[in-house]
Amino acid sequence: MKKLLIVGALAAFAGIGATAMLVPLQPAAQAQAQRSEAQARTASFAIDKMTCATCPITVRTAMSRVDGVRSVKVDFDAKRATVTYDPARATPEAIAAASTNAGYPARLIAKPAS
Repeated sequence: MKKLLIVGALAAFAGIGATAMLVPLQPAAQAQAQRSEAQARTASFAIDKMTCATCPITVRTAMSRVDGVRSVKVDFDAKRATVTYDPARATPEAIAAASTNAGYPARLIAKPAS
């Protein structure tokens, strides 16, 4: 709380309101988020050796830990995983390797869609 008061006091002393300090950052953050969303790709993988209800959890966890992966949806019945990722930070090969290293071999079945 003391730090907040000090920062507020310094901003007031400088003649800048706290809102004025944050406004220039907001459009930049929004632009970054929009660029990031535009770069997202989706890839589908066939997953082998899934035999029980906990297998999809392991696959999802392993794939989610790859830097740049945004979401993983695993369909146990179809033995497939659909992954949304940032192609600047992750590759389909790295995502498949994460599942394979966890004991569930994965292979790319659909080319990444943007």
